Amino acid sequence: MKRYSEIHHNSNIIPLRWIGNFLGEYAGNHLVKAIDLDEEERYGIAYKYHAKLWKVLNKPYEWWGTYYTIDLERFKESLEDGESKDPLY
Repeated sequence: MKRYSEIHHNSNIIPLRWIGNFLGEYAGNHLVKAIDLDEEERYGIAYKYHAKLWKVLNKPYEWWGTYYTIDLERFKESLEDGESKDPLY
């Protein structure tokens, strides 16, 4: 069975990965709140607060976190061929 996703670890030190991934989740929450405020065109203190916290908390995730990539071309080909039932594995 083909695997369509790849795991990329930005650090080989496991505790740093834990820290990066943990802070990355909080950074994502602040990003969503900042985007919500942006859509409402409310650019006050709350917008600046959430944008700044996203920027600060996302740095450890960029340095040490884990992210996944998906090969969309192989995935698309397998869907056309009817090869796989589970698209991400």
